[in-house]
Amino acid sequence: MKVAVIFHSVCGSTYLLAREYKKVLEEMNIEVDIFKVSDEVAKTLPQYYLINSKEHKDEFESINVIKSGKELLDYDAIFMGSPTYYGNVSGQMKMFMDSFSDVWVGAPLSGKIFGCFATAGSQHGGGELALQSMNIFAQHMGMTLLSVPCTVRGGHPAYGILHIAGDNSDIRPSDDVKFGIRDYLNSLSIYKK
Repeated sequence: MKVAVIFHSVCGSTYLLAREYKKVLEEMNIEVDIFKVSDEVAKTLPQYYLINSKEHKDEFESINVIKSGKELLDYDAIFMGSPTYYGNVSGQMKMFMDSFSDVWVGAPLSGKIFGCFATAGSQHGGGELALQSMNIFAQHMGMTLLSVPCTVRGGHPAYGILHIAGDNSDIRPSDDVKFGIRDYLNSLSIYKK
């Protein structure tokens, strides 16, 4: 099985979730690649955003930018992650999803496994809506949704893994969130080739 983890992150929390996905998948002996979506705006944001600090800047900057859905055709499963902006995915993630029009024709992603994760400032910050947005996108591509079962630790919605990062995005993923990611990805075992 070959998996792609794609994310957008400015403050770092969504990146840390993506990194945890990659770590757990590698521990499961699954081939995984991690990509970030293009974000020219982040380069102009104030330096107080945590991802712009020394915390993870070097490793974050070394991650390849994914430019097209065509780059995902050889993957068996795709996981997408986005921060929540105004009850939806970030503009950068939306632009990436909208770039799939050339991939939509012919449905080459049909049947691939899809899962998602999001970060939000608060419990009622629209994180579930961001997850639903990514799931609806995947359905339009014909992908098979990997829902979050109620047995996943941490009380995540069925739509995907959700981390509450706080108003200043300074709450980093807890062990509960990491255990939730591990539980969720273990459900991939029924698909593992």
